[in-house]
Amino acid sequence: MRNIKEKRGITLITLVVTIVVILILAGVTINVTLGENGILNKSKEAADRMNSLVKEDEAELNELLDELNETMDNNWNSNIEIPEENTTPEPDPEPEVPKIEDATDIQGETVQVEDEYGNKVTVPKGFGIVEEEGTTVPEGIVVQDKDGNQFVWIPVGRVYKDNTRTNYSDIQLGRYSFDRTNGTPTVVQAAYTEENIYNYERLEKINSYYQEYSVRDDPEGTSDSKGKNAIAKDLEGFVNSVKSNGGYYLARYEASYGSGNNVSNYKPLSKVSTKVMSNSSTPLTEGTLWCHIKQIDAAKIARNMYNNDDSVGVESDLVNSYAWDTAIVFIQEMGVTNYANKTSVNSNLINTGKTGDKACNIFDMASNLAEWTTENSTYKVDIYYNCCTFRGDNYRYGQGYTANRSSDNAGYCFSTGYTNFRIVAYIK
Repeated sequence: MRNIKEKRGITLITLVVTIVVILILAGVTINVTLGENGILNKSKEAADRMNSLVKEDEAELNELLDELNETMDNNWNSNIEIPEENTTPEPDPEPEVPKIEDATDIQGETVQVEDEYGNKVTVPKGFGIVEEEGTTVPEGIVVQDKDGNQFVWIPVGRVYKDNTRTNYSDIQLGRYSFDRTNGTPTVVQAAYTEENIYNYERLEKINSYYQEYSVRDDPEGTSDSKGKNAIAKDLEGFVNSVKSNGGYYLARYEASYGSGNNVSNYKPLSKVSTKVMSNSSTPLTEGTLWCHIKQIDAAKIARNMYNNDDSVGVESDLVNSYAWDTAIVFIQEMGVTNYANKTSVNSNLINTGKTGDKACNIFDMASNLAEWTTENSTYKVDIYYNCCTFRGDNYRYGQGYTANRSSDNAGYCFSTGYTNFRIVAYIK
């Protein structure tokens, strides 16, 4: 008997039923997921609700923070003083120092100006700068008063020689000795107490004999006829003025007669002279160059120049050893080699400013006439009672030189006629 195998499979009915069931399930799933009340819509509603609650919480929190900050601010302000805003204005910048060209007119007040190298010059009341004679300190700044009397600024301190401000010299106010070969200066006595252990009241000797007194050393009863010497009018005042103002003024020329009828009221000039004395009887007319004069008279006349004159800002006096020596140092530092040893260039007495001896705009320190100073000499014999010092060379003997120190009786007037004087002016 044959065995017949039965074939098994999915009937059409079963397949249809299965598909219908799947479609029903899919529909239900889609409706649950995407329907109006589906999972996605419910999730979105839940998220929106959450966001709304978060915003409400943030608003409440911010409100609480604002209240807290206001409370803290009130407590802070009540316990701590907050500084007010600084309303003080910034100070104005320092004004620029006027230049040389700004002081060419006669000045109504003492002013300080500056040359193109940055050097300061104090121009005194009653004077103006003669610009055509020089515009820098190394050249020699010349000032003149309303009557045309001229003086040259001698700076003390640092002097710049050009615009680099690296080429300069430091000038020290003092009494010096000078090497007889090359003119090298050596400070014997500095004027400022902080520069050495001495001061202007200490009597330091140069070449064993020469001293600058601040107080007369001889009895007050000594008569002029016996040679009572003239000391500096106010040596302390001179030194302090130089220190405060950075320099002093030296007359540009040897002194000539200006006006007056006796020594007590003679007024001198610092100008080019117009006539020279031939002897002691030569009539004094304006511009006459003195060559017969005592040291004590030279001092009186020098002081007369601006005595009790409120129209000017200077004191005048016979030149002292500090002023003479420091001027030589200045001249040499500005490039005039060995001026300390220069001798007279003229063998006849001629008018000031005509000899050719000119250094830093100063005339005839070495030439024409020897010049009295307030420096004293201790070299005393019978005819040399109360000796005073004269400086420079002279036309007659030709044995001196700019830095030379010689002495003679302060009350003696040389019949040979070879001494004159020069005025120093310093700021009041």
